Amino acid sequence: MEIGKVVAFFEQKRILCAAVLEAKENKYHLLTEENREISLGPNRIAHISSRPLHVNLPREAMVAELKMFGERQKELMRAISLKDLWEVVCGEGEGIRLRDLTELVFDSRATSDHEMALFRALADDRIYFKQKGDLYEARDPEKVEQVFLQLEREAEQERELRESSVWLAAVWAGGMGPPPETKTRIVALLKEMALFGPEAPEYARGKALLERARISSPQAPFELLVRLGEWGEDVNLLLLQHQIPQAFPEKVIGAVEQILGQAEKGIPGHPQDRDLIFLHPLTIDSEFTRDIDDALSLERVGEDYQVGIHISDVATFLDGHEEIFQEAMSRATSIYLPDQRIPMIPPALSEGTCSLVAGEKRRAFSFLVRVNSEGKILEYEITPSIIQVERRLSYESVDQLLEEEDEELTRLHQIADKLFRRRAESGVFFIPRPERVVRVSRDREISIFKRDRESPSQKMVSEFMILANSLAALFLKEKGIPAIYRTQMEPREKIPPVEKFDPLQAYRLRRVMNRVEVSTRPSRHSGLGAEAYLTLTSPIRRFYDLLIEKQILGALGGNPVFNEAQLEEIISRVGPTISKVGLVEELTEQYWIFRYLEKRVNSTTRAVILDRFSNKYLVHLNEYLLEVDMSANSSRDFVPGDEILVRVERANARAGVLKIAPV
Repeated sequence: MEIGKVVAFFEQKRILCAAVLEAKENKYHLLTEENREISLGPNRIAHISSRPLHVNLPREAMVAELKMFGERQKELMRAISLKDLWEVVCGEGEGIRLRDLTELVFDSRATSDHEMALFRALADDRIYFKQKGDLYEARDPEKVEQVFLQLEREAEQERELRESSVWLAAVWAGGMGPPPETKTRIVALLKEMALFGPEAPEYARGKALLERARISSPQAPFELLVRLGEWGEDVNLLLLQHQIPQAFPEKVIGAVEQILGQAEKGIPGHPQDRDLIFLHPLTIDSEFTRDIDDALSLERVGEDYQVGIHISDVATFLDGHEEIFQEAMSRATSIYLPDQRIPMIPPALSEGTCSLVAGEKRRAFSFLVRVNSEGKILEYEITPSIIQVERRLSYESVDQLLEEEDEELTRLHQIADKLFRRRAESGVFFIPRPERVVRVSRDREISIFKRDRESPSQKMVSEFMILANSLAALFLKEKGIPAIYRTQMEPREKIPPVEKFDPLQAYRLRRVMNRVEVSTRPSRHSGLGAEAYLTLTSPIRRFYDLLIEKQILGALGGNPVFNEAQLEEIISRVGPTISKVGLVEELTEQYWIFRYLEKRVNSTTRAVILDRFSNKYLVHLNEYLLEVDMSANSSRDFVPGDEILVRVERANARAGVLKIAPV
């Protein structure tokens, strides 16, 4: 290429003019209109003008000339109508040289300035022409229409982006202003981003929107939604992420109304029902419990005792109402969170008709177990029944009544203790651990306390529920009827008796215990010392328990409801939901503990070192029964079992961050 030639090249989507100062092998040394010297390869040169520039001019003069050259081209561009040019050449089917197109626009006297002006116009064009090498080809009318529509969409998107970003910037700054027409779409986009982060389907669009609004906080989508009033500050994102429903479908509510209408007429008779109202059962639950599904009774039979374990007969109520049963299956379990409860079946049933409310007749599923003075089971019977609870007691009140030597409760406690000792002889093992209770009041006050799971009342109720579950498993096993059994292999190491909760010991024992598995075939549950085990005692709260009720009712009537293949299918559907709910409950409780600690930064609490890793410790916070990481400090070294005092340095519930350090 000749020295002095004026060329055009693209730089960040702009067309710049430059003069060739030197032509090297495969490189051109150029002076640009911006007074810069650069080197470009031939493939970077977009157009070569026929107009030369005197290279012996002073540098400033050359730059001025190049700028004037560019300005003249832009001025000439205003006279160009690419649409008119396209209509002239459309349909010719062959590419046309730039020079020929220039003469069609400006006539044969067109100069290099005119040619460069048209080159610029064609470079900006996205509608009428496409470049193929040195030639330009007119697009088909159909393609032009498509491009027009695409550009209109892009222009609309740009307008929306501009208006939306201005609005969000105002919201972020503490104002509000009139929302754009696209508010609904923007809110939906922000919710997706807050819930799923980079995995959100339109994350790139949302990120571009926030960047345009000059909002860079990682928590911006969530914080904007709070400021807009779409979400509360403590909204449970886990429920939304996992699409856990809280309201019940209309068809389920309709079925519940039918059941309630029938219940108002009284409990319908059933040939297998036993009238056990004379037993005067009692219930023992937390004072906060509203869905009561188990009761106990005691009757003297000669030298022996008959213990009654009565479970709410939910299955019979739902018989013929498949909508409720299927909804319970999809939910799998009731969800208990510090600030709310999401029932498996509607409250009108779970807290009303199916709940063993004191003073009300209820349909039940009764285990009548005869035991001798040594706690040996002599015989048992499982029967559908009608009961009426006489006393509703709390765990705390039962502990008090035991101290006062209440006759019925004392005898029940003695029997439960003997049942436990018999189980212990068969190899039962357990890890005593207090129950952590986190509650959030309506005004968002958080309380955290520990409840003794090994209190006399707790152990008594637990033992009778284990007995009922074991007998139900034995009943189905002996009849060869498939069920949803819970099994646990022996620990990988021998576990010594544990009398008192110790964080380090509990941590180490958990690592040698095998997981509890679910199967349609019975096998030993080593942790409970049972040759077969399943759960039946919470049909209001757990779907598997409700299912076993239906299975036993079918067995008593000579017609099992589900075969093994059906149960396997149900396990495959319900199992993942149970795991998901467990994670939601765990992380939600952690959120509220971290929320509690946000207001207690710099406070101290006792802790135990559980394990040491390369750059951190696993620590048990005694006050909160919580295991968290703590960064290792080279200046201090700890070993598992060390009891230390730690300080809360930072807590952020929404980010899931808790930073502690030794004092």
